[in-house]
Amino acid sequence: MPNFPPNPSPLDEYTESNTTWIYSGPTNGWYRDTVNAGNTSTYGQDAVVTGLSIPEHDYIEFNPVATPATGTQDVIYKTGGSSGYVVATLTLTYSSGNLVSVAKS
Repeated sequence: MPNFPPNPSPLDEYTESNTTWIYSGPTNGWYRDTVNAGNTSTYGQDAVVTGLSIPEHDYIEFNPVATPATGTQDVIYKTGGSSGYVVATLTLTYSSGNLVSVAKS
């Protein structure tokens, strides 16, 4: 696993072993943006969502699109574009505008 810098800001970049990672924020974490020739990393191709191990995907859908103040929002990961195969779903639960839980299915 890469040795990511502490306290990143969204869109910060980090390069290690000829691989560039971009930080998308505290909910989605780091994702691998570019794998350059000579990559010697041993970690997988999947997005880095600590503890949830989201499989390789090429499309992310939010349902509903807007984050609810209270209730749930699904983050649907697909391969094969918007009409492709669902590889994982995260159900985010909010209460009074605060994220209170994340469940993977």
